[in-house]
Amino acid sequence: MARFNLDDYITVAERIEQFYVKYPNGKIITELLNVAGWNGKQTQFIVKAYLYDDNNTLLATGLAEESLGGSGANLTSALENAESSAVGRATSNLNFATTKTGARQRATREEMEKVMRGEVQASPITEIKALLGVKFDNAADRKFYLEAQLGREVKGVADLTSDEQTQIINLLKGETK
Repeated sequence: MARFNLDDYITVAERIEQFYVKYPNGKIITELLNVAGWNGKQTQFIVKAYLYDDNNTLLATGLAEESLGGSGANLTSALENAESSAVGRATSNLNFATTKTGARQRATREEMEKVMRGEVQASPITEIKALLGVKFDNAADRKFYLEAQLGREVKGVADLTSDEQTQIINLLKGETK
């Protein structure tokens, strides 16, 4: 069972609203950083968001990457998804990253919905890190979990074999259902 309540997470739109309440004349600017693609079509999008206050002082930045394909928003709108995620991360870096109960959270509701749907489409290592981050608050607990499941000492997620990565992903996904 997941250790988080999706209803408690705020959306990027709510973070943007918080930003403009505090900085009514502030600016949110985004920039597409890459043009990587395949067969003449861009398939990966890396976006950087910049947050400026009312005096045009840079307050925070945030980066996000999404790839075209898979399911959900990335099936047709990976660029837009990356832009929203970058803004969400920038607002998090500016400390607009609280849940509805006031607890500090970096992830947005949109990111946690991806975890719930199992849509983390990145590398197995990235997926394991995301799933472990949902389940455990600190690195020591994450390491202990991996070692307990695998029956051996591990230095970190990158130390896992591909079979172990698959095993851990399946275990963690099973526990969040």
